[in-house]
Amino acid sequence: MRHANKKILSASIFISTLISGISNVQALPAPVVTGSLNGSIYTITSVNTSYNASSALLESQPWWGNQSLAFSLNEIYYRAQNSGLVLFAYGLSGNYVSITYGSGGRVTDCPQGCPQKTGSYSYATGSSEVIQQVQLTLGSVASSLASTAAGVNSITSNINMLMNGAHSRPLSRLVEPGKNTVWFGGDWGRDDHGRREGSSGLAEIGIGHNLGFVQLNATLGQTWARQHLTDNGRVDADGQYLMLEAIVPVYEPERIYATLGGFGHWGESDIRRGYINMGRNEVSKGSPNTNIWGVRARLDWVDALTLHETGISPYVDLSYTQSRIDGYTEKSGTFPARFDGQSDDYSEARLGFNTQTPLPLAGFNFVSNLEAVHRFEDRTSGVSGEVTGVFDFSLPGEQVRNDWVKAGAGIEGLIGPGKATLMLNGTSKSEMPNLWLAASYQLTF
Repeated sequence: MRHANKKILSASIFISTLISGISNVQALPAPVVTGSLNGSIYTITSVNTSYNASSALLESQPWWGNQSLAFSLNEIYYRAQNSGLVLFAYGLSGNYVSITYGSGGRVTDCPQGCPQKTGSYSYATGSSEVIQQVQLTLGSVASSLASTAAGVNSITSNINMLMNGAHSRPLSRLVEPGKNTVWFGGDWGRDDHGRREGSSGLAEIGIGHNLGFVQLNATLGQTWARQHLTDNGRVDADGQYLMLEAIVPVYEPERIYATLGGFGHWGESDIRRGYINMGRNEVSKGSPNTNIWGVRARLDWVDALTLHETGISPYVDLSYTQSRIDGYTEKSGTFPARFDGQSDDYSEARLGFNTQTPLPLAGFNFVSNLEAVHRFEDRTSGVSGEVTGVFDFSLPGEQVRNDWVKAGAGIEGLIGPGKATLMLNGTSKSEMPNLWLAASYQLTF
């Protein structure tokens, strides 16, 4: 008898609450409440409907068939949104829907005799996600931001191949006073040091004229690069460059030459940032512009030492490069991000030597190169921005390797009216590509 009276009381309270609150329910938009319970995150809102009209919807809710869960989530919802009357349906009792509802500062359970199946009310609807999945998603998003920053930095650092790849032997372009020269060249290499996985290359055409007191060279070229990122992301970049060089004889009796040069590079990067969202691989995309410039001063002493037939030519090389990537906002994906613009500096000193040894084949030489490199910066610039509507981020730059070694070996000789060069180059672990092939063909007239 006491149990029956309790059910009747619950139904009576529900009816009086419904009468007082029905106008508010119909007037207010459905609020959305997010809360966590027992290791899951629930997102709850409401819809005005009847059980008969939306039985499949109501029976698909996480709390259907679970009075305890419905009651607990109703408490979370009611504390967060203490207005209007929202029913958490969890079962049926004859022609009535078993519910919990919040009113008068508390949540009440009404297992029977409350809303009829045919009546329209504000019923709670929602979804749940396991907190671990959400944490994994946010962790993957954060990891993708760091991966994108590292990928962009590796692309821009590869532009150094302009000066230290295709132009690593500037005196190979030197011609006699009064002569002109034109050359075609290119580099292609792999960039797989550490966690990097990518490729890069360039193609160029250059012209030069020796005025006697100085040889002036100008080069136009195209670069391209690809770097793979975490979770099926990648960076594709391309651009154009103009490079100017002056080769000055410092002390001709000893064949000591200074090379002064600089370049400007203008390009664009297509960035696909991959991440795992609730177990699914997603991609957000952006296309920022890049601007890079650099200068170099170098001193070569040609054939300072000769061992048997091998000429050894030491050199010292100082260079500075600055890269700038514009800020951009990604499109597509569940978690697009806005990236602030960033700049990076590359200050390097190189000490090395070139060698040249005649081969049995007339007109051909074996050429090689070995150099030690020191970079003065300790780390790359950081990356900052916002994952839209989720969180701001500011990640420190990666620590870079300050010292490494570069080596190259190849063949140079006369083919037809010009000089052809083919060299294979490699580096120890560094910011440079780990392996690349350089080829050129030069005409003099």
